[in-house]
Amino acid sequence: MERRALKKAGINFLKILISGVLLYFVFTKIPFREVSKLWKTIDVFYLILGGIFFLASQIISAKRLDFFLKKNEFNLSFKSNLELYFLGMFYNFFIPGGIGGDAYKIYLLNKKFGWSAKKLTSSLFADRLSGLIAICLIICLLGIFSLIEFKFWFILLFLGGLFLGFFIFRKLFSTFEKIYWKTLGFSFAVQFLQIFCFIFLLKSIGVTEGFVNYSLLFLASSVLSLISFAGIGVREMLFLQASKYFEFSPEYSISASLIFTVITAFFSLFGLFFQLRTLNLKTTESE
Repeated sequence: MERRALKKAGINFLKILISGVLLYFVFTKIPFREVSKLWKTIDVFYLILGGIFFLASQIISAKRLDFFLKKNEFNLSFKSNLELYFLGMFYNFFIPGGIGGDAYKIYLLNKKFGWSAKKLTSSLFADRLSGLIAICLIICLLGIFSLIEFKFWFILLFLGGLFLGFFIFRKLFSTFEKIYWKTLGFSFAVQFLQIFCFIFLLKSIGVTEGFVNYSLLFLASSVLSLISFAGIGVREMLFLQASKYFEFSPEYSISASLIFTVITAFFSLFGLFFQLRTLNLKTTESE
């Protein structure tokens, strides 16, 4: 167990290091003062809209997990599920060297209700996989409009990915086969809400066009974020490199990306409230 913890801590340290190195490289190309100038011009109205859409995406994401838990006969109340969701966000964002948010949720639910850790793990993993499939499919959709010359291939990838995801679920998680399309719909909603969140952040600093390209890169960075801490550094580097091929100023995309990180950190702090007080987890039967 100690060996596994050390390995996890080592991986997380490496991710933080990668984020730091990437950010350092980005700001050697784009001076931070250029980014900070944009922050001084922020339109608070669009900033608040972005925050609202981000919060909505997290609530719907928690509801998606609710379907997987209930399919495994874990009838956790939605209020308790939402509290655990924000607690997991807090652990993932602010305690990267410790126990992961998902692992902590599994630990708490197993300890409180005696629920199978194996089944809880499958519920959370299937939930994450549903989100990843949706991201890849939306990237294909955006690619149809952003990279016109590859339109035919993106259409094929979208159609193929739609059903490949279903067969993967049927093979790996037969328990969740019947809720695949429903949960995928929720995953689409989560990602589109985050896309709109990012668009509003761009609008808050004066961007008025190119939103399809920005959205494509934003989602691509979500996939690549696995190699860094909370996607920090990877998003900024991707926007910097992509600015050579798409017609936009990297200062704006990098600025919006950093604001998105701040918003993520802000809502992750909600989990601190649930960490500081005694969690009173309940099932639907006990409400």
